[in-house]
Amino acid sequence: MLSKSMVRFFCSCLIIGTLGQALGHCQVPTELELNSPRPFEVIQRRGFVPKSSHLNRAGGATRGFGDVRVSMIPPKVQFTQLQVRYLDWNLGEAREFPLDASRWQSMEAIQLDGKVQGTIRLPAGGWYRLEVRLVDRDSVVAQGQVGPFGIGELFLVAGQSYATNSNDQHMRVEDSSGRVVAYDSTQKSWRIAHDPQPISNGGDGGSIWPIVGDLLIPVAQVPIGFANVAVGGTSSTQWLPEGSLFPRLIEAGKELGDFRAVLWQQGESDVIEKATSEAYRDRMIRIRDTAASAWGKSPDWLLAKSTLHPTVYNEPLNEHRIRVAIDELISSHGFETGPDTDILGNENRGGMGTRRHFSEKGQRHAALMWFATLWNYVNRERPNHEAVLASLPSLHLLEPAWNSSVIYRESSILMQEEDAEYATARLAFPAAEIIEVQSADGRHRFQSGKDFSLLDDKLTLMFRLPTVIEPLRSSQLFPPKDSPNSYRHRKDHPEQNLLYAPGRWFHDRDLEITYRRVSVGATPNLSEDSKNLLQKTKTLLRSGKGLKIAVSGDSISTGLDASGTTQAFPNQPGYPDLVAAQLQDSNRCAISLVNRSVAGWSVANGVADLAALLASKPDLLIVAYGMNDVGRKDPVWYGQQTKLILDQAKASCPEIEIILVATMLGNSEWIHTPREMFSLYRDQLRELSGPDVALADLTNVWTKLLIHKHDLDLTGNGLNHPNDFGHRLYAQAILQLLVEPK
Repeated sequence: MLSKSMVRFFCSCLIIGTLGQALGHCQVPTELELNSPRPFEVIQRRGFVPKSSHLNRAGGATRGFGDVRVSMIPPKVQFTQLQVRYLDWNLGEAREFPLDASRWQSMEAIQLDGKVQGTIRLPAGGWYRLEVRLVDRDSVVAQGQVGPFGIGELFLVAGQSYATNSNDQHMRVEDSSGRVVAYDSTQKSWRIAHDPQPISNGGDGGSIWPIVGDLLIPVAQVPIGFANVAVGGTSSTQWLPEGSLFPRLIEAGKELGDFRAVLWQQGESDVIEKATSEAYRDRMIRIRDTAASAWGKSPDWLLAKSTLHPTVYNEPLNEHRIRVAIDELISSHGFETGPDTDILGNENRGGMGTRRHFSEKGQRHAALMWFATLWNYVNRERPNHEAVLASLPSLHLLEPAWNSSVIYRESSILMQEEDAEYATARLAFPAAEIIEVQSADGRHRFQSGKDFSLLDDKLTLMFRLPTVIEPLRSSQLFPPKDSPNSYRHRKDHPEQNLLYAPGRWFHDRDLEITYRRVSVGATPNLSEDSKNLLQKTKTLLRSGKGLKIAVSGDSISTGLDASGTTQAFPNQPGYPDLVAAQLQDSNRCAISLVNRSVAGWSVANGVADLAALLASKPDLLIVAYGMNDVGRKDPVWYGQQTKLILDQAKASCPEIEIILVATMLGNSEWIHTPREMFSLYRDQLRELSGPDVALADLTNVWTKLLIHKHDLDLTGNGLNHPNDFGHRLYAQAILQLLVEPK
């Protein structure tokens, strides 16, 4: 049951703004009974990439995110929409976040087990307050709220007395907001982690965990949670799957769902039992592996060395055996290093007249050791693509632009004819409704009727001048040769160059337009039948075992000129990282990405480098060339070189599957990217495709989108690189081959 002081309902007559329209009502809304999240709950964050967590990163620090399960008892009212919003909560004093964080958002929900349930993705941090309301047409019919809760780091603690309340001094959480919390598995509730910890059979003394959390808070800057199931005086035998304590461990892990790691602090009782190194090693492997099977995931286990108990025994040989076993578990069996608290002696240990574990000084020193271990562990480098996970909902990578009813953030550059009193932006498809127009860097939003109008052709937005984004004049498109921001030369006009500006020049001038289409046309033929392709890869993804992806390509595959390569907001990476992030998020499995693409490479370079790439033993190979090859005007040679890659890949890795990427179109006016060559090069790839070789046809996607758009609408450099939207198109085409539609 939720505390009345922590779950408050508001039932007054009011007017509330939401999603661009006001909701008004004069009846008292029904009170919602919220079951999840719970007060003081910490949800384990995902997507924390330490090297992207610095404050001067374009777009701000990325500290990860959490998927918060929202659950409530369904009220006996009719409603058509469930809406949520989150606000900051500093122990009861709520204040709204700036910009979009405090907006009401619609949330998809299902009815399951007699409850209405849904999920909202929130940034790591807290404390937060969550407000929920049910809407029927223009009225709020039910509402409620819960808090505080947060998204941070969550640890499952197990072992024996040094991990429990068996130490001399009761410790209190000193964080002013109480962001160090403990889970009470008996009460199924959370509370601030003042000692004694809520551990069944865990004693009534002090622990180290309030101090560990307090040390982590200032640097992690997210709430810290501990779920402690340790029991004093227990040996590893009692934690075996057939032992009495194993169900306790499994139940706690299931109740938490996701958590960062198991913190194992145990060994004294095995010293007393004179366990051999081999026996302790084998028991720990069985405990970990059986727990992983029961949980359906394999969290890391950090093993502390806590074998010393000087007031109880003096067994250096038996202590040594446990320490040797722990070293072997870490070096050879995938366990992680915890602190060595055996170095703490003398004043760190309680004497005969105490609880005979850690003294107050020992508690603080042991906590400091755990802090150092955990901070180094949490801050291990993570794959770059995990920094994208938090922003995936806004990227819509599973909703391909070419066959979706809503086109999200389609790019267009403002263009102005000479002496015209207006500028225009072009759409790929006729629009029934313009939903949002913003600058690509997110700094400016534009209002229909005030800043722009949709013309009668439904394909053109006309912008009034002046505007905050400087339009590109037609006279700038083909500057004289040797001009700055230009590259030679224009097709059939050697005296003219083309506008060329790698980096953020085009990004700073791009608009992103979200709109609803008049109708959805036919899907480009991205593959023969994606449903029957790449079955081994799809099986690996469904199994949750993870996937190793290798990429061989040119500068497009390095990510140029996505905003992430120029430290411009929103810091979006290129398509390989987008694909890896979406696959990891959709399948909740680890994705390994090895990308050996190099700017300027031809397919022949890919052949030469293939052995080095295949050394990573990938399950899936993405081959993406063509932009630097079409100028050769020899599609047969291109097909032969690509076949060499396929043959060598299959000879080296017989189970490998391959995606061939037909490149985007280069600027039609550039001498090095003859437009007529692209489809011929694509056709060579199509002839090589089959059940385990799929084609992602970006040539076709670009052809379709450029019917009504200008080449510069989709470019990141003016010639031959995609912008952020273009990289999303690449990712959408590849993901359409790998992720089955829901």
